[in-house]
Amino acid sequence: MTKPPPMTIPEAAEVLGLTGRASLNGIHARFHELVKEWHPDVSEHDPDLSHTTFIRIKEAYDILIEYGMNYELSFRAEDIRKGTGYDSREFWMAHFGDDPIWG
Repeated sequence: MTKPPPMTIPEAAEVLGLTGRASLNGIHARFHELVKEWHPDVSEHDPDLSHTTFIRIKEAYDILIEYGMNYELSFRAEDIRKGTGYDSREFWMAHFGDDPIWG
């Protein structure tokens, strides 16, 4: 039997049922949900299907975790504001700026 070609990142996300965006913690949590269902030792599915599906889930998880761990993050203020819309100084001033204790 020939080994299938490696999955792409979008294919790996689809295998885990992830759409749009996910954090590393979200990927990890989803992986554990699927392991509980598909691990061959506990699955109520057909043993051959469980084995094949579990291998595919593990491969997808490895691809997404490696991608997430090697993704470069920017810590420049303008990139953070652009990506999240969040500026810690603006937040602080909006919530505590006029407070005599914290301002």
